[in-house]
Amino acid sequence: MEVWEILLIVGFTAAGATIHASVGLGIGLVAGPALIVIDPGFLPGPMILAAMFLTARHLLVDGRHCERGTVTRAFIGVPVGLAVGVAVVAMADEDAMRLVVGCAIVLAAGLLLSGLRLRRSTRTDVAGGAAFAFSLIAAGIPGPAAAVAFSDLEPPVYRGTMGFLGIPVSIVSLVLLAAAGEFGRDELELVAWMLPGVAVGLLAGRRVRPFLDRSWFRPAVLWIALLGGAAVVVRQLL
Repeated sequence: MEVWEILLIVGFTAAGATIHASVGLGIGLVAGPALIVIDPGFLPGPMILAAMFLTARHLLVDGRHCERGTVTRAFIGVPVGLAVGVAVVAMADEDAMRLVVGCAIVLAAGLLLSGLRLRRSTRTDVAGGAAFAFSLIAAGIPGPAAAVAFSDLEPPVYRGTMGFLGIPVSIVSLVLLAAAGEFGRDELELVAWMLPGVAVGLLAGRRVRPFLDRSWFRPAVLWIALLGGAAVVVRQLL
């Protein structure tokens, strides 16, 4: 690694990690585009593991704030979303499916930002878990889908929910990648370059969270979701 590459890795990872540590998602959106220019191997495995360290913070610290009923109902939807996602991907063009998922996230986030309110219910919680899993399989972007589904939760509740959902899915994803030979020593070395930025993000997040946890939290979550969906759309169109 050249010195300038190391500085870029740490800088972009720190920026993305700060957002992720404050909101509950965002490291892939901020750091991903820059890191894959340096080395395409940063995605998906190293990015998943780096995000997992940040999500572990939300599970350990904010996990006690989560609504257990919401998490339970969301997990009911996860197997459904995974099954439907696998079936759809098997039948549909992968690039077209990513474009559809990205557009759906942009539309949903835009409607919520415009003032639309979703009434929380058992159905919306199950649908949120299904959307989280489906978007992971179909487009590789579970975070923005979950942000749209659970954006009405209070900040600690949202982060705790993302912790309970994100950690198991991350573990399964890494196991599958390792079994496929796509996550090994080389990817772990890339993760090591990201760790200083992750540490900076965790520390900086302590300063940022109190400001975002006011009236800015919900718009911040939805804007990150919208930008995440838009990034997928642009990537598929270019």
